Amino acid sequence: MSYIKSVRQLRAIFFGHTLADVAVCAAKGSEIARWGDTWWAGRTGREIPDPNNHKWPDYLSGRLPRSWLRAPLIADFPVLQTILDDPLWPLLQRLVHPDEDTGCWAAQLRLNGRSFRYFSATRLQRLCGVPHWRRLACLFALLASERPSDYASQKWLRRELTVYVLCVCLELPGLVDPVVLYNVLEEANHQGKLGTLADWPKSSDEFRQKIQRLRRIQQRLIARGWIREWRHQERLLFWHLLREPLLLVRLLTGSPSGDLNRDHLCNRARLWLRQAQRDRVNFEAAEPGSWRWCDPTRGGSPPFAWVVPWA
Repeated sequence: MSYIKSVRQLRAIFFGHTLADVAVCAAKGSEIARWGDTWWAGRTGREIPDPNNHKWPDYLSGRLPRSWLRAPLIADFPVLQTILDDPLWPLLQRLVHPDEDTGCWAAQLRLNGRSFRYFSATRLQRLCGVPHWRRLACLFALLASERPSDYASQKWLRRELTVYVLCVCLELPGLVDPVVLYNVLEEANHQGKLGTLADWPKSSDEFRQKIQRLRRIQQRLIARGWIREWRHQERLLFWHLLREPLLLVRLLTGSPSGDLNRDHLCNRARLWLRQAQRDRVNFEAAEPGSWRWCDPTRGGSPPFAWVVPWA
């Protein structure tokens, strides 16, 4: 697929920063250049060049390695192929294209084998799972759909999505700047694809400020002992707390008491996490034209069969 420039660059940025993560290398130009030259020399048996190859830093800023280099990188780090194949990229392609919608994708979305033909807040919450960028394709598939059956789900998503996206941006690969994701989503938003999102930032600066605010809340919860680590369970708990402002204020201003203590919160989060680990989210495959909502004239061809990881 030939991607629109903004989506193509975002996909390449996620590839490059994931490479830095799996290579246990700082996502900085000089560091990845040093690592890349050493890795290539070890793989090919050549000497490490004195000056660092200037192309490696480009892979952190939106340039994808060419196939002759990408193939051995993927061979050594197979997770990189899953980044390239993630359904978020073709989904975003449809979001930013003025003539396409995601109704076909919504029709093929499944949670434990069941479609989202009918509204259920509980199932939508489970669809979100642990806040992670790889769940965004599922949420935006429903949000930008033109199927009447998705309207109730879209109302719920427009109320909840901003906080979810902000939580996702706390855990992007490497040192990805969250604003690059925001800018692509704003392309779709300016075209009216997302509807009116509650508390959605009006600018990249405001988006960055909201993320900084979440980090301050995170740090205060850690300082008060409500959160001691930052694993999947804590990320899931954090998202739920942001959706319960009265409880969050109690945690930020008060101390553990008989009716509210850390064990109580952990037990709640543990149940949510077990459910998230059990749930299976996927897009089903379908032949073009086999779904009523797939309009080939608008680019609404069905997606491939994708299983979406739980975290």
